Amino acid sequence: MKLAPLACLLAASALAEPARHPAYEPDGKDPQGRPAAALRAGAKPWLTPVSMRQRFGRDVPSAVPAPKRPGLAMRGWRGERVCAQVLIESPAGFGELRLEPCALRAEDGREIPVRLDLVRYTTGGGVLFADILDGTAQTTFAGVTRPLVLTVDIPADAAPGRATGTLALRVNGTPLSAPVTLTIDPETLPPPREWACHLDIWQHPDAVARWHDVPMWSPAHFALLRPAMRRLADAGQKTITATLIDEAWDRQTYDAFGAMVRVTRRRDGSWAHDFAVFDRWVAFMSEEAGLAGATVNCYGLLPWSLTFAYHDEAQGRTVAPRLTPGTPEYEAFWGPFLEALVAHVRAKGWEGRVRLAMDERPDALFRPALEVVRRHAPTLEIVAACDAPSAVTADFADCSYGLDISERLAPLAKERRAQGKRTTFYVCCAQPRPNTFAHSALAEAEWLLPAAAHYGLDGFLRWAYHSWPENPFASQDYRPANWPAADTSLVYPGDRPSLRWEALRNGVETFEKIRILREKAAALGRPGALAPLEEALARFTVARGMGPGCPYEADLQALDEALLRAAEALR
Repeated sequence: MKLAPLACLLAASALAEPARHPAYEPDGKDPQGRPAAALRAGAKPWLTPVSMRQRFGRDVPSAVPAPKRPGLAMRGWRGERVCAQVLIESPAGFGELRLEPCALRAEDGREIPVRLDLVRYTTGGGVLFADILDGTAQTTFAGVTRPLVLTVDIPADAAPGRATGTLALRVNGTPLSAPVTLTIDPETLPPPREWACHLDIWQHPDAVARWHDVPMWSPAHFALLRPAMRRLADAGQKTITATLIDEAWDRQTYDAFGAMVRVTRRRDGSWAHDFAVFDRWVAFMSEEAGLAGATVNCYGLLPWSLTFAYHDEAQGRTVAPRLTPGTPEYEAFWGPFLEALVAHVRAKGWEGRVRLAMDERPDALFRPALEVVRRHAPTLEIVAACDAPSAVTADFADCSYGLDISERLAPLAKERRAQGKRTTFYVCCAQPRPNTFAHSALAEAEWLLPAAAHYGLDGFLRWAYHSWPENPFASQDYRPANWPAADTSLVYPGDRPSLRWEALRNGVETFEKIRILREKAAALGRPGALAPLEEALARFTVARGMGPGCPYEADLQALDEALLRAAEALR
């Protein structure tokens, strides 16, 4: 088959970047690899299969020796996504890199496509880190090491057995190849829309409009949002983030969060509420992004600044007074707003999905705000990210708590589940590890979801899907004194995922596999078959995970082996 430049092979599958955002990799300090003296003068390029749970440097060779007969082995359930990573090392640099399209052929003759993504680098704290999965990367690169990720979505109806193929490429005219083997297990993972894991990753459509320089809520904006939102749904996302007011988080991101409801105080003192943008967003996410059953979490009742912008007809301008819960002024604003919201979502048929959402607010603010909700919108349920359980938050339909208190959550989650309530945990800038930062060990992102399974929680929350800094391709730094690099996003413009995102998604699949095996063992009356699995999960504790020396990758490897044994025992 004719070899083709990678940029030509996959360019049609991604959105082109505007000219003002050229695709490039930044200069920066590369802390990984060996000294430049380790370069092999005159050595030819080579391929090295490596762990998908590790990052590798760009400017110096890795410490991984070139194998004599490189080969990649992947394994997964039907319906599962599996990935493998290869290092392409070229001491002479990459004058040219060309890839051949790759596919695997199953024993029954079926062809299973393989996606190929070269890994690009960005910076965090001035240090290069491998993160961007970019099928449209240029064919010439700086550095002497280039990771390549192979991704296979195993068809749910694939026949169990093996599928084989060949990875082939050419570096500076030198052909390289490696056999690829995929073992397909007989177990089946259902489609993401049926996953039980409650994944709540907050969306930020304003950042997409700014980066691509298109008007908010224009057809071009929705076209750019569509593939990234479908990627989110394909990871099992269960919520739609809606902002009722401007800046529920007091401008904690590079791009502001705009209001999806236009509020006007008329000259006679009455209120008008325009839900046109809210409706377009919810309909788009439900009908085009694949989130038809997702809850709509509406933020704004308790913004961090306690300011509420609206258009005042009498003054002919926008005002943003500070309104404190428990005061008549607060209820005068929110009472009519909540009544209008309930009537509107009821008319749209969304009442059972729409919920009021609050983020890290103290009970002293929760209490008076909830009194207003009970008087004006008693049918709306409450979801919240909370610092700690309390008598106030006990009634919330959906609570997410910090990872650091997860030891206390196992019995609470069990009690709340019996009441039909959901309990998850989250990480943000406050948790040094495990996390999804630029400096985090890559395995940390995947480790988080088995921890949720260990504690019997319902899922995981992360506040930022794509709240990009000024230019995420050049740097993931934003407010470095408070926000570690890459805290604000998990994917990149142009629907480019990251290594961190794929690791997190793999953790969600692991969560589902654990759930399925537990349910199967219970149905068969064979809980003892899961003893090795539960023993492996016992490592995923708060104390271990937040410690400085947690062997995240080793824990995950042990869990992989335990899942395999458990599945075999229950067949």
